Amino acid sequence: FARWRRTPAGAMSFDTFRLKVPVYGAIYRKISVARFARTLGTLLTSGVPIVESLRIVKTVVQNKVMERCIEESTGEVIEGSSIASPLKRSGVFPPIIIHMISTGERSGTLEEMLIKAADAYEEDVETAVAGLASVLEPFMIVIMGMIVGSIVLAILMPMLEMSTIVR
Repeated sequence: FARWRRTPAGAMSFDTFRLKVPVYGAIYRKISVARFARTLGTLLTSGVPIVESLRIVKTVVQNKVMERCIEESTGEVIEGSSIASPLKRSGVFPPIIIHMISTGERSGTLEEMLIKAADAYEEDVETAVAGLASVLEPFMIVIMGMIVGSIVLAILMPMLEMSTIVR
């Protein structure tokens, strides 16, 4: 599996799968989008050119599907297009991010919009993880109870059998 994941096709398939998994996929997508927005916003605020910023951000998202989408965006930006249109066509990035990027490009405040979007997505990730933890907590308590109960039974059963033999 690890060897297959290192191949280009395997990495693309696995990352596509990770984005589509019901609960984990939504959180993973939000984390990747937050990384994308935070890094791109920080780089643009620091004065790094947009094309170079996109090339750097491509390596930060750590998802081959998003990397390919950002690479396509970089190519279109070099040709004179906006960043938002190829991201929208990909279907990978949420519509709200695309809208914020588009608005930021038109108004000249792309850096600020990206940082605001990153803040919002990071807060959303924290809320989602806290909610997931609160949902999983009862299940973990039940599982731990079952483990402790089986250990207690494994210790007590031989003792009870020995006591019946001794009588």
